[in-house]
Amino acid sequence: LATPSTVQDPLWYPNSGASHHFTHDESNLSIKNAYTGTDSVNIGNGTGLHISHVGLSYFHNHMSSKHFVMHNLLHVPSITKNLLSVSKFARDNRVFF
Repeated sequence: LATPSTVQDPLWYPNSGASHHFTHDESNLSIKNAYTGTDSVNIGNGTGLHISHVGLSYFHNHMSSKHFVMHNLLHVPSITKNLLSVSKFARDNRVFF
């Protein structure tokens, strides 16, 4: 039985506290490599989540021909929300506030 805390959401959520970009959906990675390291993603309750792949993805900007990129996107199958690291996204795409 799926509960609200286990249903995987297809939307992307900007997160100013995230150190990396995270996705639960492997198809969100345009280019990917299997992750062979020993690190895990630690979440608020102290649980370490397995990283399956590392890659990159592109966002299409519908207002211009420019594409935005997410480098070092981590595929974490057990995470329930796709998280976009605001600081990393700004750095990778030369976005200034």
